[in-house]
Order: sequence, then C-alpha cells, then structure tokens
Amino acid sequence: MKKNTKATFEERLERLEEIVVLLDRGDAPLEELLALYEEGIVLSKECSDFLRQAEQKVTTLQAAQSQALPL
Repeated sequence: MKKNTKATFEERLERLEEIVVLLDRGDAPLEELLALYEEGIVLSKECSDFLRQAEQKVTTLQAAQSQALPL
C-alpha cells in the first residue's frame, strides 16, 4: 500500500494484520522491523480514528431517529 490516505478502512486493517504476522515472525532485519512497527502504529491510529468517527455518526443518527428529527 503506497498512500494510506487513499486506502479504505478494510485495506488498512488488512495491511495491519500483515504487519502483525511479519513482526511476530521476527526474522526480518531490525531496521525493517522498526519500519513495519512504525507503519503499524500509523495504520492503527487511522483505523481507530475511522471507527471513532463511524461510532459518532451512528450515535448521531440514533439520536435523531429517537427524537423523530429529520436527517
């Protein structure tokens, strides 16, 4: 994945899972492991941010529905 800004949530999560597997194996050079770890931290934050925004949107929609307000 070249640019995380263009990737979907699912693509980011898939890449994060790949990184976890690579880090668990631990057979790569230390520099590569550090780069993977750094990429994983960025992806983790992006995924968390996306999920937080989605949760807020669902909460807003549920509140609007329960108050019978037009969306």
